Amino acid sequence: MTQQTALKNTLQDATSPYLHQHKENPVHWQQWNQQTLELAKQLDKPILLSVGYLSCHWCHVMAHESFEDAATAEVMNKLFINIKLDREERPDLDKTYQLAHQLLNRQAGGWPLTTFLDPQTLTPFFSGTYFPKNPKYGMPAFTDLLSNIAGVFAEKRDEIKQQNGQLQEALRFVSGSSGQQADNDVDTSSASLNQAFLEEVLKRSDSDFGGLKGAPKFPQTSIWQATFELVADENSQQQALSEHLSKTLQAFADYGLYDHLGGGFFRYCVDEYWDIPHFEKMLYDNGQLIKLMAEAGHYYAQGGWMQRVKQSISWLSEQMQSEQATYHSALDADSLNDNGHSEEGAYYVWRQADLQNLSEQEQAVAKAYYGLAEKPNFEGQWHLVCRNSLQQVSEQTGIHLKQLPLLIESVRQQLKTQRDQRPLPFLDDKQLTSWNGLLLQGLFSAARQLGDDAILQQAKNCQQGLYQTIWDGSALKACYRSDRAYQQAFLDDYAYLAKALLMRLTFDFDEQSWRWLLGLCDVLWTQFADQQQGGFFYTGNDAEMVITRHKSWSDDAMPNSACQALEVLWLVGELTGKMEWLEFIEQSLQQASKEAIKAPLQYPSVVRVLNAYEKGSEIWLLRGELHQTVGWQEYLSTGQYSQRWVFSLEPGSDLLKDKYPAQEKAVAYCCRNRQCFPALESFDAIQDFTQTE
Repeated sequence: MTQQTALKNTLQDATSPYLHQHKENPVHWQQWNQQTLELAKQLDKPILLSVGYLSCHWCHVMAHESFEDAATAEVMNKLFINIKLDREERPDLDKTYQLAHQLLNRQAGGWPLTTFLDPQTLTPFFSGTYFPKNPKYGMPAFTDLLSNIAGVFAEKRDEIKQQNGQLQEALRFVSGSSGQQADNDVDTSSASLNQAFLEEVLKRSDSDFGGLKGAPKFPQTSIWQATFELVADENSQQQALSEHLSKTLQAFADYGLYDHLGGGFFRYCVDEYWDIPHFEKMLYDNGQLIKLMAEAGHYYAQGGWMQRVKQSISWLSEQMQSEQATYHSALDADSLNDNGHSEEGAYYVWRQADLQNLSEQEQAVAKAYYGLAEKPNFEGQWHLVCRNSLQQVSEQTGIHLKQLPLLIESVRQQLKTQRDQRPLPFLDDKQLTSWNGLLLQGLFSAARQLGDDAILQQAKNCQQGLYQTIWDGSALKACYRSDRAYQQAFLDDYAYLAKALLMRLTFDFDEQSWRWLLGLCDVLWTQFADQQQGGFFYTGNDAEMVITRHKSWSDDAMPNSACQALEVLWLVGELTGKMEWLEFIEQSLQQASKEAIKAPLQYPSVVRVLNAYEKGSEIWLLRGELHQTVGWQEYLSTGQYSQRWVFSLEPGSDLLKDKYPAQEKAVAYCCRNRQCFPALESFDAIQDFTQTE
């Protein structure tokens, strides 16, 4: 038996639910590991790398059309070593090959990513996304494409080798690992970058429907988080900017991006009106949107937004929470319809016949409030969208305005109960450290803005679940599933979780959280920081490197983790007096701002952090008995102060005792704009101090 005929599908051994979906495919799928890569190298056989994730609709389509087809699988098995990869487990590889796709094709990639690698260098020589089984959409049949690619690999190795060398150099340059220095003559001050960013937001804004112009429409939460913080900090006097931000968040809350029955936000909308979503729900989106909606809802006094936050957190508890009190990754867009077939949106859409269990009055309210009186908006059915105000619903139904809130809530609960009987979309039940870190940030922020102890406890439980599952005392793991933590952690994991712990300490400065935060900061500094040139690598010093090691300041669907790492090292450095970290932060922000000024809308996290850094932090450390300091902490934590951090320690605690010692009385220490002041001993003294610049 030859090595080739001995190959079989090995995905039954995988931990990823996405890979498990493909374990019965006739394709001889392998996992990404050294054994597989060495085999491809020995056989000098090109690698077909298929990258996707469980809740990806077009990944399912390609799998059903091609990977489940015996004839297609036969061609794949004959011509290639086939590797299946969950991009959520290996975001480092996904970043490399998405970037390579962009360079090869001069356009953005996506999922599924179908890329063909030289087995000797793991460099892609051809890359695409979805390919149909049969010729359509202007694309050839997948099997014809496979034969052509195999022929090119066999006949044009010299050209491929030359292209690979050029691509490797381009990847190193674009990924930020080449050490290329930016132009030093450009004004990269916070004021200049803020202005350029806000001007670009207004230029690209969709004045009709909110968000940015065009379709599909993604929430792009990092852009609106930065915009909100600049507006709240009064960096811009432009009324238009504040109004557009409010319009955008109102669209998030009222239209099709939000699940009006169960709570939670979908990944994006396919149209410019925010009507019809792609029905998958991702944990990372919801963590970011809960945080933004809670903070902006408090700032704009929008009770409806705060209600969306509470409903979304309830949905997380109901459908996404694990036994460890951490949270699963995603709900698929597809679920089983009435005929038992998998269908996108089947769990969420409605027909008029589905309203029969409601009273006549409730049906009238449902139709007017949820848009069911309009033409069907999704394949002959309705996805619920709330475009009518309560006043408009009252006028359409003849029901008094004061009666509507109770009626709407009754309708919502009944429809939700009815929907709960439907088959749930498939759950990706792996727990990702980075996504849980983003969610923790959202939960801690919501607990603060809503003053909700139950949400705070939910966040603490999640934190403890992570501590017990993915932390070994010195390092994180990126994933947890089936009682096993696995995969060396990335910058996202450390940075998002560290910032969440910093937020947790503003509620109670417990020793476990503080020690854990210091441990994460130590790893960020020793394993990820580029201490020579500034910034952070996406992978640790001892991690596997394929082609290049990424450094980036730009945001994507998640906030830039290098910026969050800077924030954490900055604030912990201020608390502990680590001057080495503070000098590194200055160097890194100079580097980041020179890159960001060229295309500020791609760098909202840089805009946000640079603005905060140039304004300076304001750190308060209260030391005294809780009954003495609770009023001080409540006063200092009230309002929208994005860089005021308030921590409280009991007098007997040994934490930070050298820099902030206990006194006979309760005391408040403040360090503002890199200057520390004498201890304050009364509420009046604190109040007077906060009213001076």
